[in-house]
Amino acid sequence: MANLKEDEIRRIVNRATMFQKFYGASAQVPLQNLEQEYPDLFEITDSLKLDRAFVCEALLEYQGIPVDEPLILDAGFNNAQVLGFSTGSLTPETLKELRAQIEYHYNTVGEIKHRKTKTVWKSTPKGLSKFFASQNSLEVSLEESNGAIKILAKQSMKTFNKLYFPVAVGIFVSIMMFAAGVFGELGNDGAVGAIMMVVFGLLSFLYARSMNKRKQKKKNRIVDLVERLQMILERRKRISNTFSERISIPDDEYSGTGDIEINDTKKVSN
Repeated sequence: MANLKEDEIRRIVNRATMFQKFYGASAQVPLQNLEQEYPDLFEITDSLKLDRAFVCEALLEYQGIPVDEPLILDAGFNNAQVLGFSTGSLTPETLKELRAQIEYHYNTVGEIKHRKTKTVWKSTPKGLSKFFASQNSLEVSLEESNGAIKILAKQSMKTFNKLYFPVAVGIFVSIMMFAAGVFGELGNDGAVGAIMMVVFGLLSFLYARSMNKRKQKKKNRIVDLVERLQMILERRKRISNTFSERISIPDDEYSGTGDIEINDTKKVSN
C-alpha cells in the first residue's frame, strides 16, 4: 500500500474534482491496481462523492505519464512553432478537454475548425487584444494518423519584436559617438563621449539580453502547452485501453457454436 502526503492527496482530490465538474460523468471504470495500492485515498474520495474513475485519472497524471519532449521549430525571427507527438484519438470528450486546456493556458477564447486531415483551434480574442499579433495569431492544430497525433502550436512574435526598437537606437547612438570620437568631432568632450558610448552600448546589450529571455520564456510557454496536451492524450488513451481490456470477450466465449445444427427450411409455394 502506497502512502501519500497530505499535500499530494489534496492535489489529487482537486484534480479529480475538476475532472468530475468538467465531464459530469465517466463511462470508464476504476483501475483495480490503483484502488488496491491507494485504499486510504479512495476512502477519502468516496466520502467526498468523487467518481473513482476520475480519481484514477488524477492519480495517473500525478504519477507522471512519459511523453516525448516537444520540439521548438526554426520558424524565423517573427514566429514561434512547437511540435509534439502523442498517441490516442480525438474523441469529442478528449477534444473538449484539450480545448479547455488551450484556452485556459492562453487566457483567451477560440474556435474549432475541422479540416480534411486535422482539427485546428484558432484564437478569437475580443477587445483590444484582437489587434495584437501575439494574441490573434495563436493556433494549435491536431492531426491524427495511424494511432498517433501530431500537435503543432504557433504564435506570431511580431508584436513582441517591436520591443527591440530601443536596442537599435542604443546601438546607433553608440556607433555615432564612436565615429565622432574617431574623427575628433567631440573636441574636449572626447572623454565624456567615450563614457556615453560605453553606457549606451552596455544598456543596449543588457536590454537585448532581457528581451531575448522574455522571448524564450514565451516559446517555453508554448512548449509547456504542447506537453500538457500530450499528457492529456496519453492519460485518456491509457484509461481507454484499460477499460477496453476489462470488457473484452474471452477467446472461448463462442467455443460451443460448432455444436449448433442448422436444418434446411422448406420453401412455401402457392
